[in-house]
Amino acid sequence: MTELLHMRDNYIREFDATVIDIIDNSIILDRTAFYPEGGGQIGDTGILRNEHSEVRIIGTRKREGIIHHIVDGTHSFSTGDTITGTLNWDQRYECMRFHTAQHILSRYLQTNYGLETVGNQISCGTSRADYAPLEKFDEEMKEQVAQGVNELIAQNMDVILQFMPRDDAIRFLKERGYQYRYLEMVPKEVKDFRIIIIGDYDAASCAGTHVANTKEIGSIRLGKTKNVGAGKRRIYFSLK
Repeated sequence: MTELLHMRDNYIREFDATVIDIIDNSIILDRTAFYPEGGGQIGDTGILRNEHSEVRIIGTRKREGIIHHIVDGTHSFSTGDTITGTLNWDQRYECMRFHTAQHILSRYLQTNYGLETVGNQISCGTSRADYAPLEKFDEEMKEQVAQGVNELIAQNMDVILQFMPRDDAIRFLKERGYQYRYLEMVPKEVKDFRIIIIGDYDAASCAGTHVANTKEIGSIRLGKTKNVGAGKRRIYFSLK
């Protein structure tokens, strides 16, 4: 199994690792700070290199429990080689800002409008999330939500990563009125959950990458929306 360095430190930009396998156009490492696509967030890109070779990584994915660093082009890496990995930090950091902003937006819509987050896509430039039950999202509501979320972001809340046993995590989220029902769908063999806590405002089980303080987000701008099913609406947003 690959050690996932980003699970405990989202600010690692460079790391050393050992190549443990090469599968088709993917390099498998014993440890990585590259985030694999999942949970609605795009996978990291960057570079793997040593004194003999350098290759661009155009995506990171998890397949059957294995982290694949997808290679663009050829390389001369072999199993057992020691390499240095360097993240495309601009992309990663933008995703961190977007992901934390999405958590605040979702909590705001939950507490003020009784909405549940039923999907999301975190990427550069523009991200989105799906909410239900929501039939329409008019300009007045859009302005109110944007103002409320930006006021929360401006409070400069610390964002903490915390690991909890399964039952403790469910109880923690349930007692505070956070979304928790989806945790019950996670396979029973998963015993520990990673909880993202944003000040006293929000907490959620999440394996994605996040900033350390909401002041790093900037501010949110809500964009277009569209209906994506019975009672579900997709809201696009950007950062400035």
